[in-house]
Amino acid sequence: MSGPLVLAGKPLAIACGAAFMYALCFYPLERTWLAPILALYIALLCWRPQLWLFALPALLPALDLAPWTGWFFLEEIDLLLLATVAIGYWRLADQPPLARLPALAAACIAALTLVWLFGMLKAMLPPPAIDVNAFSNYLSPYNSLRVGKSWCWAVLLLPLLTRTAGCGLVNLRRLFLPGMLTGLALVGLAALRERALFPGLLNFSSDYRTTAPFSAMHTGGAALDGYLALSLPFVAAWLLTPQPRPRTAAALALLALGAYAALTTFSRGLFAALACSLLLLVLFPLRLALRSPAAERRSVLAGALLALLGAAALARMFAGSGYRGMAAAAVLLAAAAMLATLPLPRRLLPASFVCASAAAALLGAALTAAGLPERGMLAPPYLLFLLAALTFGAAFLRLRLAPTQEQDVASVALIAFTCLLYATVWIAWHWAGRAALAPAALVAALAVLPIAINARLRRPLWRLQGGGAIAAAGAAVLLLLAIPVSASYYAGERFATTAGDLRHRLRHWQQALAMMDDDGATRAFGMGLGTFPVNYFWRHPQGELPATLEYADEPGNRFVRLGTGQYTLGYGEVLRLLQRVEPRPRTRYVFALDVRRRGPMPVLQAALCERLLLYQQNCVSAPLRLPPGGAGWRHYRMVLDSATLGRGAWALRAPVQLEIAAAGPHGSVDIDNLSLRDEADNGELLRNGGFSDANNYWFFSSDRQHLPWHIKNFALNLYFELGWAGLLAMLSLLACALGQLARPAWRGDAAAPVYMAALAGFLVVGLFDSLLDVPRVSLLFFLVLYCSIAQPAGGAPPPKGVAP
Repeated sequence: MSGPLVLAGKPLAIACGAAFMYALCFYPLERTWLAPILALYIALLCWRPQLWLFALPALLPALDLAPWTGWFFLEEIDLLLLATVAIGYWRLADQPPLARLPALAAACIAALTLVWLFGMLKAMLPPPAIDVNAFSNYLSPYNSLRVGKSWCWAVLLLPLLTRTAGCGLVNLRRLFLPGMLTGLALVGLAALRERALFPGLLNFSSDYRTTAPFSAMHTGGAALDGYLALSLPFVAAWLLTPQPRPRTAAALALLALGAYAALTTFSRGLFAALACSLLLLVLFPLRLALRSPAAERRSVLAGALLALLGAAALARMFAGSGYRGMAAAAVLLAAAAMLATLPLPRRLLPASFVCASAAAALLGAALTAAGLPERGMLAPPYLLFLLAALTFGAAFLRLRLAPTQEQDVASVALIAFTCLLYATVWIAWHWAGRAALAPAALVAALAVLPIAINARLRRPLWRLQGGGAIAAAGAAVLLLLAIPVSASYYAGERFATTAGDLRHRLRHWQQALAMMDDDGATRAFGMGLGTFPVNYFWRHPQGELPATLEYADEPGNRFVRLGTGQYTLGYGEVLRLLQRVEPRPRTRYVFALDVRRRGPMPVLQAALCERLLLYQQNCVSAPLRLPPGGAGWRHYRMVLDSATLGRGAWALRAPVQLEIAAAGPHGSVDIDNLSLRDEADNGELLRNGGFSDANNYWFFSSDRQHLPWHIKNFALNLYFELGWAGLLAMLSLLACALGQLARPAWRGDAAAPVYMAALAGFLVVGLFDSLLDVPRVSLLFFLVLYCSIAQPAGGAPPPKGVAP
């Protein structure tokens, strides 16, 4: 590949640079931070071209401006990628590759590229005219370019990857891994903010499902699920790397952030994917641990058994006494695990127990007599717990720093631990009464068990160091997040409907197969990339028609046409036309528009709502009443009070959108000249209200009806659009990657299980959702796939801890 790249590199760089400048002439940059981001990115690549390995994994998932710009065919990522290829090929084409691909993998990539290009070409034959809807509608033949660009970009980035991977692939660890972690942090923070603004951080009973910065989920799908399944395993690579304690704490915080984002999707497919990834991450280290000396094997097995028992005890504690009881129980069990790392003389236990019982009784009586409030965090059980926890922490730290004074300080630690035990039981009883005493007693017994075993053995049960302690801390973080979410009403409802949802999904897959042409060429090469939405529209076996949105022209005017849907069970979910606005609270606005009714009388809905992507709240509706009769344009004007919309500081302000939708029997309405002006100063909030620039600044969503847009299966999606040729080529490439990763993982390589877990998790999500129709997510998947099969150019295996 080196020779052809030297010849074609500079011309390709010039072509991409020209395309970048041409795209900037049309891309709506207003009201976005894209211009400075692009300038900074270009400067970064001019300084160090290899930094694309960090910047792209960080920006691809987080930089999504479609809800602001309305553009989702040519996206921000395409501008980034044009700049990357232009600068990278100009600077690096003459350099020899530092990495290579195995011959079988290279052959699979070449075959898949040919099939992919043929699928894109087939979808656009005969050549369609480029009109106002060509790049703003999923029903357009040019949707094949939108779907197909991810693989094309991945192929163009592959020569850059081989030249910037570094000697021994070191840059995959130094740049690509931090880039994946940075992207995960940005997505996790976006999910955290979304939950805080809409259902609430700890509200797990609402049916609100997180979308974070993935605008492709405006028609459903699993963009966030696939990304989290792909990126979360990389936290394990960082967490288990030897590093200073502050970095380990940061890794644990990122694990908590990513796990919170994953759990609040309430996606059963993602839960299964994370379970599969966790199994792979644990399987290979556990195999090595079981081959260690007998004492270490016993410690590992004892720790695993106690961890399982602790998980069950914490779940029961949460069911009985909520977050406070579970938090107290978690601290108590952590203290027990820490004490089990110390040699505790048996003679200390009885005296410590008696002293602790007396101290707990005296402190409890004193705190109760002090007239403290019965409820709240200043109640006596919480103060006793806090005092005991602080004393235990100080004593344990002293034991770790000055082991020569073990006996005296160990007695203090045991007394404080016993006070913690009493306080935990007291908190459970104080919060939930007698019903919580049984789970609290179970937790107390489990906390005492490792200390009793430790004293019996007369040596530490395990050691508080190395990867074992970090793995235990990571497992605790996951457990404390998973228990409340899994116990919520909505999670229970989701799992209760699994069988019915699976039958519904199987029926959807059968209908998708029924929409395909029944000939050998289609079975071999598919219907064409990106053609599922248009085939669903025209060929659905039961005649269902999803709601539509299109831009239309008449002499001297352009407008938008909203069509209502027609479904077997009724008219179904509406399609909402959206634009982000920034109203001031408690302000009167004049809302105006022109409407022309077509066909049966639909209901036109218009409202200002707090909305990120799906699921609105706190709406202020416009009282639109379309009179019957007449086919001409009618002008409507009304006054809206913004109420509380737009309140709060920027970080705490929920985004506000104007939404327009047509509902009711099958029909359509034409809309034009939308305006939202401040009644006082006549300031206009809307951009492109006359649709002269088509979809600029306008986006759309289908909140709950998602099947018209997605096949909902990775393999079936490939077969439908690329036939057996595309499916077998992709499966061969995946088998090559997983087979190559299995060998170093079996030998104990640290990075191979991480890549295996990332790829496997992504594919498990793909069992029940489409992923290839989201270009930014599928491109990241292809990059991870390439990194997993890359080898040093010299043929030697990569250094320990670096991707194989």
